[in-house]
Amino acid sequence: MRWAVYGWNLFMLSGIGFLLSLALTGFWIKTGCKWGMLDLPRERRVHSISRPFSGGLAIFTAFSMTLVLTGGFSFPYLAPILSGGILILTLGFFDDKYDLSAGFKVLVQLAIATFITYAGVRVQYLTNPFGEMIALGWVGYPLTVLWLLVTINIINLIDGLDGLAAGISAIAGVSLLIIGIGLGQSAAVFLCAILIGVLLGFLPYNFYPARIFMGNSGAYFLGYILGVISVMGALKLPTVLALAIPVFAMGIPFLDTLWAVWRRWRGGCPITVGDRYHIHHLLLTSGLGMRKAVLLLYGLSLLSGLASIFLSRVTVLIGVLILLTGFVVIFFCLKGLRYMQSAAQEKEEKQYSSIAGQHRR
Repeated sequence: MRWAVYGWNLFMLSGIGFLLSLALTGFWIKTGCKWGMLDLPRERRVHSISRPFSGGLAIFTAFSMTLVLTGGFSFPYLAPILSGGILILTLGFFDDKYDLSAGFKVLVQLAIATFITYAGVRVQYLTNPFGEMIALGWVGYPLTVLWLLVTINIINLIDGLDGLAAGISAIAGVSLLIIGIGLGQSAAVFLCAILIGVLLGFLPYNFYPARIFMGNSGAYFLGYILGVISVMGALKLPTVLALAIPVFAMGIPFLDTLWAVWRRWRGGCPITVGDRYHIHHLLLTSGLGMRKAVLLLYGLSLLSGLASIFLSRVTVLIGVLILLTGFVVIFFCLKGLRYMQSAAQEKEEKQYSSIAGQHRR
């Protein structure tokens, strides 16, 4: 009976988030167009028609309203979590509008991550596989700041196709919710249930062909809130594998980030310089349509999320074996992506040569 009530409460949380998001996203589509908040077609964009980038405002307003309306006033760290959300949303909004420099964005993100960490949302213990939990003390502060800095940016990197970032974040939310239930971390479960509902309400407008984009504001906020949920839930697991679990839950964004850093380092390019060789770009170049590419990455995210749930319930020895298998898979994934990048570059060079030849004639 208790589990039935618990499940019903989670369903209600997601349902309220879904309905508010469905209504507010429609409102922000009209408002975004009216206020000129339009994402214009550019070199690194895959869309050819202008769309409002006000989706981040829709996600945040639906999330915060649901949180407050469903008893958020008694929620731990409500004020700092929402304050940090407003700040990261604002940074993303100005980045969408003015294309801020990478250095400035990292500094602001660092300040926001530091603020939320000192407000109390931080990793305080590390599991000792040979004994009791180890109190991190002051070390917990930089570790949490670094974690939040990473999660804020990984969703933004994967946000390149209609519905991709929102769908992957919803799948990660489901994984973290199940892990949170197993841990009895009600705060993390509460946030996950709301986030899942909000993203499901947003996706009908954002899936291909999208009527609205979440923009950097939405991507930053999703990365931020998933990072906060991880700190409040999965990172509290009494296992030495705790850090690997949220990484698996957000597997595709982490893999894409690793791939971006690796290829830019090998190519001698600054890590902050954008390109068109992210996983989703390569899938499009390979001939897979946008809808199929997104659904494929949804499927891979689901497998990665299931692995995170499994990791949270196994012994250390089995978990280490899973991690070693994961490293092997990642290695071959990077090799495959390298091959796809070479093929994409060769295809671009042929197209360029063909166009140049036509101009000469």
